[in-house]
Amino acid sequence: MRYLLVFMLLLISACSNNPTKFILAPQAFAPQNQALSQTRFNLQLVDSRAMPYTLKVMNGNKSFQLKTSNDLLSHLKTTITQALTEQGAAINSSNDYQVKIQIAQLQALVQQNTLDHTVTNQVAFIINVQTAAGAFTKTYSGDGNYTGPFTIDVAAVERELRLLTEQVLSQLLQDSSWQHFLRS
Repeated sequence: MRYLLVFMLLLISACSNNPTKFILAPQAFAPQNQALSQTRFNLQLVDSRAMPYTLKVMNGNKSFQLKTSNDLLSHLKTTITQALTEQGAAINSSNDYQVKIQIAQLQALVQQNTLDHTVTNQVAFIINVQTAAGAFTKTYSGDGNYTGPFTIDVAAVERELRLLTEQVLSQLLQDSSWQHFLRS
């Protein structure tokens, strides 16, 4: 009986602790081609999310939000720049051709219950290409959810959101429609 009481106290105290760090460091995997060979443009990455947090945990009538502990915008810009360079692009800040990638959504929403939790991940990027020929805009998005036992495992939430972000970035990098518009 005493062990059961100790176990229940540990369980309750574990449920009440909020995570303090949330690290998101997705990678971008460019296709093995030179689709952007000899293409020059200025690249901008903008965080235009309506909510500035990346993780939101709701537990009954209480909730808290966390931004990423790392510099997500800087990390994504470096990752995307590297992937585009691997495709042959020459990124130059003084070029008239503009490629702007907006982070429209990038978040994990957690509903914490007594014996389980549900995580919903949402990712959306919008690409805007401006050339002498005009403008091109397209949205790339993905979502996913899963349910787990007891309290959230922050590492699992980070991993699932990172994987979803990488999938959406791959869609963006492999889409020839905006690349064709940029080259025309």
